[in-house]
Amino acid sequence: MRSLIYIAALLLMLAGLLLMLAPTLHAQPCAGAPPASTADASAMHFDVVSIKRDKTDHMGPAIVSSPPDSDTMTLLNMSPHMMIGTAYGLPLHDEIIGLPNWTDSETYDMEAKISQENGTAFRKLLPMQRNPILRSVLADRFHLTCHFETRTEPAYALVVAKGGPKLTQAEARMLPNGLKDPGGIRTGRNAIAATAAPISLLVAELQQRLGRPVVDRTELVGRYTFKLNWTPDSASAPNAPDADTGPSIFTAVQEQLGLKLEGTRAPVQVLVVDHIERPAEN
Repeated sequence: MRSLIYIAALLLMLAGLLLMLAPTLHAQPCAGAPPASTADASAMHFDVVSIKRDKTDHMGPAIVSSPPDSDTMTLLNMSPHMMIGTAYGLPLHDEIIGLPNWTDSETYDMEAKISQENGTAFRKLLPMQRNPILRSVLADRFHLTCHFETRTEPAYALVVAKGGPKLTQAEARMLPNGLKDPGGIRTGRNAIAATAAPISLLVAELQQRLGRPVVDRTELVGRYTFKLNWTPDSASAPNAPDADTGPSIFTAVQEQLGLKLEGTRAPVQVLVVDHIERPAEN
């Protein structure tokens, strides 16, 4: 009898220990190496986080608001799938594997305030550089567990075309917070305009337009100013003008930028979701 009582007490102690550890286990970001970011804010955390289902029927894509001088981050009408992509720098839908359907069909609003000890560092970051802080929210509130894998997938390689690049080299300016301006890209329906931007920003934009990974094989390491205009494919844009009124995006990249998109297969890092839950609203 004493042995049974001792075993029962031991099991109760073990259960209590697991309950104490559970928040710590949930709070861990996804295993493996996420894509490199300009400034990794993943070690920062929010003090106060409010998450609610969005029921406003907003049209268009989710909006991320994080003013440079603020201590807050606000997400509006954003699906959990998009939150994960934002937090881990994965803009393509197929770069995240294993998500249930509700992570696309349901959208949420989030308001979060950065912790006091991280406030100064947070304000020095550009809005996009703050996105990795969302990783702790996903782990704590959505109980997200996941890991990275490298798989060989169809992709495009961006290379320098015959005749060389047709890009204007530019110098990066300094921002008031002492950091270098990462450069910018303005986009329209069928246009991209870059100012002092690295090729990586063009690659990221082309990935979203083409819906397939694009690997940079140009060996261009400077910053460039350029404009790119094309006619959308009629299959993907049925209300667009006829294809013969302008170049396709592939032709435009070659003729206007002196670069070329070639079909290839390449190692692609994907995020595999092992577990995710709907968050408790507050």
